[in-house]
Amino acid sequence: MSKAPKAQTIPSPIRNKKPYTAVHSDASSDAESSHSHHEYGLLDLDEPMKCSFHEGESVWIRLKDSAHWVRGTLSVKGPRTTATREGTGFAYPVQYEKDGKIRRDYFAPQNGELKPDTPEVRQLLADGGWL
Repeated sequence: MSKAPKAQTIPSPIRNKKPYTAVHSDASSDAESSHSHHEYGLLDLDEPMKCSFHEGESVWIRLKDSAHWVRGTLSVKGPRTTATREGTGFAYPVQYEKDGKIRRDYFAPQNGELKPDTPEVRQLLADGGWL
């Protein structure tokens, strides 16, 4: 009797950042793999990004009607294709609170309006007076 092959798990997409290595083989790798708040190389919150997001992930969005930055959560629906500053890209559904009400809308990282909730992004938000 032959065994059925095990189902393969597909790894989730990885953002376009350098991997962090906890163990270093030599001193030169320390500087290269140190985990700082510059993991995406962002200089400004308005910069477009190329990265993917996952359902339930905490993110920061720039509201379209006020240009304020607020924290949100990726919704259940998947991304949709949209026009971006760089051509065609993805807009992700985000749930957030505004004026005491839960809202949902789509935001695109390639338009600079959606950022991951990372130390780097939080530092940029703090530097800009949003936190």
